[in-house]
This record gives sequence, structure tokens and C-alpha cells, in this order.
Amino acid sequence: MTLHDLPGAENLPLVAVRNRFARWLFENALPFWASTGCDGIASNPAALGAQECLTLQGTPALPPFKRVRVQARQLFVFSWAALKGWQPAAQRAESIFRFLLNAHRPDGGWVKLLARDGAVLDDSADLYDIAFVLFALAWYGRVDRTCQAVELARQTLAWLGQTMALPNGGFMNTRPTNDAWRQQNPHMHLLEAVLALHETTGDAADLAQAHALYALFSQHFMDERTGTLGEYFGPDWQPAAGPEGQWCEPGHHFEWVWLLQAYARQSGVDTAAQAARLYHFAHKYGVDAQTALVRDAVARNGQILKPTFRLWVQGEALRGALCHDPQDKAGWATRMASNLLERYFTGCPTGTWVDQLDAQGAPAASQIPSSSLYHIVTAYDALDQAARACVPLA
Repeated sequence: MTLHDLPGAENLPLVAVRNRFARWLFENALPFWASTGCDGIASNPAALGAQECLTLQGTPALPPFKRVRVQARQLFVFSWAALKGWQPAAQRAESIFRFLLNAHRPDGGWVKLLARDGAVLDDSADLYDIAFVLFALAWYGRVDRTCQAVELARQTLAWLGQTMALPNGGFMNTRPTNDAWRQQNPHMHLLEAVLALHETTGDAADLAQAHALYALFSQHFMDERTGTLGEYFGPDWQPAAGPEGQWCEPGHHFEWVWLLQAYARQSGVDTAAQAARLYHFAHKYGVDAQTALVRDAVARNGQILKPTFRLWVQGEALRGALCHDPQDKAGWATRMASNLLERYFTGCPTGTWVDQLDAQGAPAASQIPSSSLYHIVTAYDALDQAARACVPLA
């Protein structure tokens, strides 16, 4: 037994796989990403924020840009780790927060891309990036309650409403240009961010935007006839014409299962039936019954569109499975967590991962994206909570 093991029920498969995951995360992954995965100097390893991505050899790839969404995700990771008591995390979170402030626009929004030194490369506003900035600010506000993170989050929400909101619900994908299909995905992450902010503050006013986003989900994102979640929509929120309108991602279905449960817990709204329908579709058509690996994309009729297996999809499936079956009586969560440990966290530099497997289950990644650690941490957190609920009280 190690410092990170959960004692008392080691014979339960869910607890055993949780303990293996905890050892990998706290002993290998977090130390690696707090050093090699950060960008800075010896006295302040994250003075220049987080690395965008690594080579397959585990060295910084050093592309000429840093996406704001990646900096925000890593701020969340180290904020979460600090709250779990992992000692170096608070300093890394503070440094990444300071670096992230380079992306704050004078008008109250956030830019899309920074250079390595923090200079602005692309000052356009992207809803996906801004959602993750909000999410990270909400979490960092729990670590440092004296900083301006929560106030920045509220100001950012107000800025979104003033500059990117659209008359028929939801927000522009990007600003100033917005000529692509309207998308479900950034709105999903905005809901995640708003729920995190409300959990940080406990203020009912911080939940207001969540109600509007849930209404958007109920009225447009979820198709009641098929029980599927759409990805791309026209200006009036009707499903996109052609293949885009049929595109479904099981990972997002599972992600919404978790979000709907979180929204229900915080709002009192009953979302169980919707969550169950999304789960059953994603599990029936997205999960390979033999391996428990989860496919990247299927059609609304269940046809496989993308037979590969991204890492993030497996993490979201794990969260969704634990929402559906908290004690893991069917064993799917244990199998999914084992897949992460045995298929994605091996055959790569210690503390890193294989980001995608091909249709045959062989590695198919060309780099190690820093952004995946967010999915890994949220998956572990769900697994940890479920495992703790299975352990008898002393």
C-alpha cells in the first residue's frame, strides 16, 4: 500500500483500479507535468505557463503558439491537485494564472492564441476557449480566494452576454467572424464552467446561465426521437444539413450524462430520463463490447463513422458509466479505467499517454497533447469519488 491508496476495500475491482490510477497520477503524471510539462525557469518552472504539447519522446514540441484553452485546462489541473493536497500544485497554478492573464482583452474578453512569451498572436474570441477560461477561473478561485479569479469569471460571463450572445439562444462560436455551423460542444463546456462557478461561490445568481444552457440542450441539442446529441446546427438551431447533421460523438454523450447529473444536483431539475437516453445510445453504439474501448464518432442510426479511439473519449465514458452505475455492478467503469492504465498510459514516456488508438487498438498519435490531462483528472476524480463510496466507514 502507498500513500495514495484507498484502504479498506482493496479486494473490490473498482477500488483496486482506483488505487492503480491514483499511484500513476500522483507519482508519475503530476510530477512530470509540473516539470517538463511547464514552461519557465528554474526558480519559476511555470513562469511562461504550460507547454502546448510534447513530442512522442516526451520533450516539449515548442510550436510557435499556445492555445488559451490549454493554459486554462492546465490551470484547472493544478488547482484541482492543490485542493487534493499535492504540494507543488499551488505554485504552478499561480504561475499559470499569471501567464493566462496575458490573454485577457482590454474589453473584458479573452484572446485565442498567445506566443511562448505571452504576446498575443490571435486576438479573436472563441467560445470554446472562453468556456475553459471560465472553468479554470472557477477552480482557481477555490485555491486562492484572495485573487480576482471569481470576479474575472463573472465579468467574463457578462462580456459573453453583451458581445457574443445570439437572439435565438446560445452564443457565437467566434468573434468577429462566425460563419461556421453553430456547435454544441463549446456550449457544453460553458455549462460545465458555469456549474463549477456556482459550486465555488454557492451564489444562485451564478447558476442563471446554466438554466439557459440546459434549455438549449433540451430544445435543440438532444434529439428526442433518436436519443442522440447533435454536434452541428444551422442558424436556427436545426440540425445541420448533410453528414454534419448526422455526426454524433459518444464521448460528448457521456460528458452530458455527467453534466446533467451535476446540473440536477445543483438546480433540483430532474434530468434523469435525458441522461439515461444519452447513456444508452452511447453505450449501445459507441462502446466496443469486446474491449470496452469507446469509438470517436457514430451516426444517429448507430453506424460507425470514425472507428478510432481517442483518450479523452475513454475518460468521459468512465465518468458517464459511473453516473449510470455508481457501484459499477456491470463492471464497465473498471474495464474503462483499466483501458486507460493499460492501453493509454503505457508504451510512452512515464507520466504521459498515447492520445489515440487506431481501429485495431494500436497507437496512432503523432504527439502528446497537454490538453488531455484535464480529461484524465476529471475521470480520476469521478473514479475516486465512486470508489470512496464503496469503502465501509471505519
